[in-house]
Amino acid sequence: MTEPAQAKTPSRPVWARRLKVARWRGIRQIDHLEVVKHVHEEGGLTGRYLFMTVMSCGIAILGLLLSSPAVIIGAMLISPLMGPIMLMGFSLSILELAALREAIVSLAIGTALALATSFLIVFLSPLTDVTSEILARTRPNFFDLLVAVFSGLAGGYAVIHRKGETIVGVAIATALMPPLAVTGYGLATAQFHIAGGAFFLYMTNLLAIALSVTVLSRFYGFGERHSPRHTMWQTGLIVTVFIGLSIPLGLALRDIAYETRVRDVTRDIVLEPFAGADARLSDFDVSFPRRGPARITVQATVLTSERVPGADVRLSERLTERFSRPVAVSIDQIFVDDSNVTETARFLQAAETSLGAPLRAQMSQFEALAVERRTQRELRAAFPFQLAAAEIDPPARRAVFAAAVTEGVSFAGWRRLEEGLRRNYADWEITVVPPPGDLPLVRFAPGEDTLAPDAAALVADIGWALARWSAGRADIIALQPNALAAQVFDERAIGYRRAGAVAEILAEAGIETTIAGEFRRAVAGEDPVTDSLVIRPRISE
Repeated sequence: MTEPAQAKTPSRPVWARRLKVARWRGIRQIDHLEVVKHVHEEGGLTGRYLFMTVMSCGIAILGLLLSSPAVIIGAMLISPLMGPIMLMGFSLSILELAALREAIVSLAIGTALALATSFLIVFLSPLTDVTSEILARTRPNFFDLLVAVFSGLAGGYAVIHRKGETIVGVAIATALMPPLAVTGYGLATAQFHIAGGAFFLYMTNLLAIALSVTVLSRFYGFGERHSPRHTMWQTGLIVTVFIGLSIPLGLALRDIAYETRVRDVTRDIVLEPFAGADARLSDFDVSFPRRGPARITVQATVLTSERVPGADVRLSERLTERFSRPVAVSIDQIFVDDSNVTETARFLQAAETSLGAPLRAQMSQFEALAVERRTQRELRAAFPFQLAAAEIDPPARRAVFAAAVTEGVSFAGWRRLEEGLRRNYADWEITVVPPPGDLPLVRFAPGEDTLAPDAAALVADIGWALARWSAGRADIIALQPNALAAQVFDERAIGYRRAGAVAEILAEAGIETTIAGEFRRAVAGEDPVTDSLVIRPRISE
């Protein structure tokens, strides 16, 4: 009698069996106990670890302040952070809680020490400007998470196989030490949005690297004797952390992609309102709100042969329609006459085709002269008011504009004009000389001897004007209630204290001052004694 055929169990695919065999052979070649012992030795809290943490963070923050990638890479070469992170990853894999506590303590103390080092260096440094290297570590995104994952996998592989640990340690330190140094920078300069973004990047990289090491070590058989419950616990922890990190970092990457698209589209269509005019884009900037649906701001400088009224309004409507959110546009139009340069270009083209090399060399010199003259015309055209005189020296890259008397323009307006011209022509030394005239009264609140913010700004503008007039000295006259008070004028008088406050601001502009009291009869409806000071430029003898 024939026995009934037994049901065949489905066999695994060939590739799965081969993968299992290869994995088993690779695991059997690994000395698990030796690897764990090595990780314990490298991940503990030692004097060497603390010293190298301080040195690495010190070099990193100096490289960030100097915006020097080479210096930052030098800091990565000596960073000791790989040891505790490897210990954390392996301790999670083999579920050794004592080792996990040791790794957390080492990382916590190293983190605090690095923050203190970077904070102290930035606090004492005269260089505290935000550099491109600092900004690059303040806005983490999903790509940073991938860098951390790949670094962790490479680090785990190098530790397990005991090959290339130093090189991989540089990659891990690259993901950790610069963000930590930037966090200290943000705290030292009270720029907490920078500190927050950098610390989030640091914690993201730290967790991603440690958990990647855990995953790789489990693949190589570390912790295989654990129960299925422990395995499920590890898997749930790793998946939860990675999902929790991926969501905000993915959203950040989406925002960066959106901002890049807005900049590209805006750059492509910013000259649409100038169709038919010979116009070109000189300067361009797009700023985005940090949070919420606030409007995007676009600022552009356009060199044009014909002014186009309402260009910023039309561009704003176009961009608002394109991006379905409010866009504020500000366009500075600088009039430029390029007719002479165009004729020069045509002549140079003729020289290129028919007259040969000698004449082309001469034409190149002529072209440089034409560009120089065009720059002079651009500078003159950029000054929007009538000029009393102008001196432009192209070889020295220096220009002085003496403004004619213009109704309605204050010293603050002339000063802002000078600052704007210097921004648009950064390689030029541009000076605007305001038209001569009476200086405005400096007013105080009744009974007060300190300047209000608007009054302090007025005094600073007056000091700027005196410096532009080359008036190095001035008299400050405090108006007194009567002739007797003017004769008894010392530190006890409120007018003297007020004049001293004004003198301090003028001194910052390089103006020497003399303080005096003067009797003034009050005008009906106004008491000049309680609220006014007079500044007079002193005429040189």
